[in-house]
Amino acid sequence: MSTGLNDMPSQEVAMGSKIELRTSSGAVICLNFSEKDQVLPKIVRLVDPDSDHSVVFRSESGVYHELDSDCTQSLHEFQRLDHCPHCNCDDSVSHGSNGNVRQGNERLEKQREKLQRKLRERKESSKDDGTCDGHCHQVIQLPIQGLRQYVHVNTVKMNGEKCKSGSSDEESSQGTKSTKGEKILPEELKIHKAPEIQVLNYTTVKVSWTGQVSNNSHLTGCSFDLQMFTKTKPYHSIYRIQAVKDDDRGEFSPEGICHMPSTIPSTPMPPSLASKAKTSLTLKWAAPSDNGSAITNYRLEWNKGEKGGPFTEVYCGQQRQFRLTHKLPPATPCSFRVQAVNGIGASKFSKELRCVTAPSVPSTPTPPQMVRASVNSIQFSWSKPESKGAEITEYLVEMDDNTTGYGFRVVYRGLENTCVVDKLQRNTCYKFRLLAVNSQGKSKWSDVVLFCTHPERPGQPFSPRLEGKVRTAGFTVTWALPSDNGGSEVTALLLEADDGKGGDFREVYRGLECEYIFNDLSPGHQYRLRLAAMNVGGISDWSRMAKIRTLPVVPGPANPPLLSKQHRHQPNVLDLLWDPPNYNGGAPILGYTLEMENTTTKEFREIHHLVDNICTVAGLLPGKTYAFRVKARNEVGVGKPSAVSRVTTAPGPPCTPNAPDMMCRSAAAILVSWEHPEENGSPVIGYTLEWMIEGKFVELYSGPDKTCEIRKGVSPASFYYFRVKALSAAGQSLWSPVSTCQTPPASPCAISSIKVVDQSSSHVRLRWKHPGNNGAPITSYNVEVTGYKNISFDVDTAEISETEEEALVVQEYNITDLQPNTSYRIRVQAVNRIGCGPFNSVFAITGDVPPPAPHLELVSSSYQSLKLKWTSSNASGGKNGIVVGVTFTLQMLDKNGIFTTIFSGSSTSHKVNKLQERTEYQFRIQASNDAGAGPFSDVVSFMTTSQPPNVVKGLSAESSSTSSVTVTWDPMQSLRNGDTVEYLLQAQCVGKDLDFRQVYQGPNTKFEYDSLPASTEMRFRVCALRLTTATDEAPVPIKGSFSPIASISETVADSKSLEPKDKEPFKITLTDKQWALVFFSAFALLVFMVVLLLPCLFSVTD
Repeated sequence: MSTGLNDMPSQEVAMGSKIELRTSSGAVICLNFSEKDQVLPKIVRLVDPDSDHSVVFRSESGVYHELDSDCTQSLHEFQRLDHCPHCNCDDSVSHGSNGNVRQGNERLEKQREKLQRKLRERKESSKDDGTCDGHCHQVIQLPIQGLRQYVHVNTVKMNGEKCKSGSSDEESSQGTKSTKGEKILPEELKIHKAPEIQVLNYTTVKVSWTGQVSNNSHLTGCSFDLQMFTKTKPYHSIYRIQAVKDDDRGEFSPEGICHMPSTIPSTPMPPSLASKAKTSLTLKWAAPSDNGSAITNYRLEWNKGEKGGPFTEVYCGQQRQFRLTHKLPPATPCSFRVQAVNGIGASKFSKELRCVTAPSVPSTPTPPQMVRASVNSIQFSWSKPESKGAEITEYLVEMDDNTTGYGFRVVYRGLENTCVVDKLQRNTCYKFRLLAVNSQGKSKWSDVVLFCTHPERPGQPFSPRLEGKVRTAGFTVTWALPSDNGGSEVTALLLEADDGKGGDFREVYRGLECEYIFNDLSPGHQYRLRLAAMNVGGISDWSRMAKIRTLPVVPGPANPPLLSKQHRHQPNVLDLLWDPPNYNGGAPILGYTLEMENTTTKEFREIHHLVDNICTVAGLLPGKTYAFRVKARNEVGVGKPSAVSRVTTAPGPPCTPNAPDMMCRSAAAILVSWEHPEENGSPVIGYTLEWMIEGKFVELYSGPDKTCEIRKGVSPASFYYFRVKALSAAGQSLWSPVSTCQTPPASPCAISSIKVVDQSSSHVRLRWKHPGNNGAPITSYNVEVTGYKNISFDVDTAEISETEEEALVVQEYNITDLQPNTSYRIRVQAVNRIGCGPFNSVFAITGDVPPPAPHLELVSSSYQSLKLKWTSSNASGGKNGIVVGVTFTLQMLDKNGIFTTIFSGSSTSHKVNKLQERTEYQFRIQASNDAGAGPFSDVVSFMTTSQPPNVVKGLSAESSSTSSVTVTWDPMQSLRNGDTVEYLLQAQCVGKDLDFRQVYQGPNTKFEYDSLPASTEMRFRVCALRLTTATDEAPVPIKGSFSPIASISETVADSKSLEPKDKEPFKITLTDKQWALVFFSAFALLVFMVVLLLPCLFSVTD
C-alpha cells in the first residue's frame, strides 16, 4: 500500500523532493518535500500516537528500507550515529523536549525569524569553506495514526516495553474492507485542525494527528500525506497533512508552524599563523556557525612546546586575532587551539595548529679536538653546536701562527665538522678557534686551543763503509751522523746485517757510536749492511745498502760420483753424477776434476775438467767395472778428492755388421746376403734388412736368416740400396754401411696417355709423354693407323737435355693425308735397343673442310673512312648481309707493319672509320667455321679520298650602283699545309637562267658583278675549292659544298638593302643533313600522333 502527501504550496510541487519508504512486507510509503534543495534525512521514524507503534526506515543508496531489528535496537542505533562537526545537531543535547508550538505568540515568532536569518547567513558563508549545511544526519519523526494497518510493526511503549499487536490489526482491516465499496465525499476526508508538533531536541520534531483521527470516525482507515515546508525562515518549518482513502483525497489541514531551538556554535576551523617574530606570534581564526545564538567570545589556548603537555588559556574575547609575546627559546614547537562560546554554551575545540618559534644564531661551539697530527699537518674535528632553529650553513676555522705575527687568519670554510691544515712547520705550535654560521648570523668564537706538529724523523744517513782490511771471519765498519736530524736530536743509530746468504736483516747494533766490528763470520760470504737514525719523530729511511764480502778458502771434499738414475744404463757409456761439496770455502765452485783409476797401474789420472756436477764417460767396454773420484775447485784452489766410487757398464748390443752382398739374377730379381757380426757378450737372435724406396729406407725382411731374395717391386735399370742390422737381448746394433746395385735394362713401358691436341679435315696431331725407357733410351716410335697405314719415326735424342728426365719430355706427331669426317683408331708403342714396348691406343675423328678465303672489295670511300664488303662462295646467306655459321676476320696493316684485327663477325661488310685522307691502307680477310679457320686472302690496298673544304660562311650582296652588285664572303683557312684555297662564285637571274652559272673563280673573297639586268632578282652562291699539290702531278681542285643563297632585286638595289621582297617568298636550299633532320622530325611527330590516337580508337571500338 502506498501513502502520498500532497504538495504545499502548489507552485513548488515540481520543485520538491520525493522519498519512498519500503517496508519489509513489500508496501511503499511516499513522502513529498516541497523544497528541492532540502537535504534528505538519513533516518525516518513513523510513530502511531494512539498505540505507540513505530517503524524505522534508513537510507541506503538513496532508498529507504525498514530496519529488521526491533524498535529498541533501532533507537540505540540513532544515539550512536556520528554527526558532522559542522552540523548543529547533537543527540546528547536536547532542549525543549516537550515544547509545543504556539501559533498566537507573535513576539516569539519574530525573535525566532531573526535568529534563523542569522543562522542561514552563517551557513551560506560556511559553504565556501567546504562545510555542510547542518543536516548531514537529520532524523525526522513523523506521527501516523493507524500505522499498523499499513505496515507490520513492532509495538513499543514510551518506556521501551514491547507490546504485542493482536486482533486490532484484523479489526482495522475488516473495517477497511467493509467501507471499500462505498462512495466517499471530499468533505468527509477533511481535517479541521492542524497537526500537533512537538520538538524533541534541536534536530528532532514529532508531528502527530492522533486527536483528529480519533475525534473523526470518517477518517478511520485512511492514509495520510504529510508535507513539510522550510523555506520561510531559518529554523522555521511548516507542516500540513492530507487524508487519502481509496484514491480519494481530502483537503489539506491547517498549517502547523515549528520553531527549532538554538544550540552551541559549530567547531571552529584551526587558527592560522599571520606573522612570526623572535619573541612574538600573531594568530587569527575564522568565525564558525553560531547555530542560532550569537557568539559572545573566543577562547585561545596553547601548549608551550611540551610534547603531550596541558593547554593553557592565553586569550578570551570577541576579537578573531591575537598577538602572543613569549620568551621561549628559538625554534621551539608550539600548539594552539580555539573555541567559540555563545548564549547556549561552548563549542568543541578546533584542531591544533602546530608552529615553531623564530630561529636564532647558533650557540657558541665547543673548542676543536685534535684527531691526528703529523710533521706538516694537523687534523682536528668539533661537535655540531645547537643550531637554534636554522640549519648551520658554514663553519669558520682561524689559525694564529706566532712565527709570522699576522694574528688569526681563516684556514677552513665549509660544512664538514672536520678539517685538515697542511703546509705547516715541523715541531711547531699553532692556535685555533671556531665559529658557526646559519641564516640568522654568526655565533661567538669558541675558546682558543693550541695544537703542535710532530718533529720529523731524521734524514737518510750515509751507508756504512769498510774500515781497514777484510778478514776471512770478520771486518770493521764506520759511519757518520745524518746531516738532517728532523728537528730533534738523534737518540740512537740502528745497524742491521743479513746472514751472508741473502736472508732477512737482523739488528746487530743500537747506540750512538759510529763504529762496529764484525767477528765470527763465514769465509767467502757477502754480507749486506744498512744504517738508520732514530729520534722522537721516528726512524729515518734506511741508508743505501753496503755489501762487504769476507775472504774465502778452498772447498771441502766433494761427494763421490754415482751412476745417474736419469740416464739409461749403457754398455759403452757411464753417466756419472755427484753432489757439490758440503762446504764451498766461501766462494762459488768454479769446476770439478774427474779422475779414473788405471786398471793396470792402479793409479788415478784426470780424464775430465768440468763445470757442472755431471759427466758422461764414453769409450768403455761392456760389462766392465771402473773406479772414479772427483775434486772441487773454487777461486782459491782445489779441494781434497772425494771417496772412490766403482761403477760397472751394462752388456752391449752386437757390433755393426758389414755391408750386405747383392747379386742381380735378372732385371726383376735381386739376391741379398750378409755376414754374422760380433756378439759383444749377447747372442744374435735376428736380423733386419731395409731397402730404400722414394728416398726412405723401408723394412724388407726381419728374421734369423742371413739371405733374402727380392722378386716383387724390382724395376729394370734401377739402382737399389740395402742395409742390415743385428738384434740381441742387449739391443740392436748400428746399421751396416749401405750397399748399392743396379738391375739390367729392359724394353720400354707402355705409353700412359695419348691426347689429340689438334685435328682438321685431313690431319690429326697426337701428343704424349715419353714412357719409362727401363734403362735404355727410346730410339723410335711405331704409329699404327688401323686399316690405313703403319708409321715408324725416330726420336731426336739431341732435343733431350742431360738434366731433363726423359719421362717428362712431350712427344708430338702429325698424321696427314686423312679423309674428312672419318673415325680412326691409332696405336702407338715405344722402341729402344732392348725391344718394343706394349701398344696404347686412342680414337680420333677428322673434321670438316674449313671455308676458303673471301674476295675483298671496296664499296665506297671518303676522306676518313672506307667501306668494304666481301663474298664467300660456299657459305649460306642470311638476312641483312649476315652469313650463318661462318665468322669473318678482317685485318689491317698498322704503322708497325703488323696485321691487326679490326672486325670479327658474321656480317659481309664493314666500314673502317677514323682514317687519314689520301692514305693507302692494306687489308686481308679470313673465314672460319666449326671445322676451323681458312686461309687469309691476298692483301688488297685501298686509298682514302681528299677532304673537301668546309661551307663558306658570311655570303652577302650589296648594290654598289644601279647596274653592279658587290658580293663578299668570309675567308677560309687551308686544311693542310701547302694546300691552296680558291672560291667558285655562281649567279642566277630569276626568270632568265634555269640554273646557276659560274661568274668567278679565284682566291679573292670579294667580287664586283656589273651585269645586273634591270627589274630582276639575282641569286648568288659560293663554294670553296681546295687545290692539293702532288710531287708529280698538277694541283687537283676539290670542290666543297655551296653556301646558302643570297639574293638581291632592283628595289633592294635602290635602297641598298639585301633583304628579299615582301611579296616574293625567300627560297632556301637545304643540305642533305638538314633534309634528313626534317624527315626525322616529321616521322617522330607522326609516331607520337599515332600513339595518342590508338587508345581512343580502341575505346570507340569497344
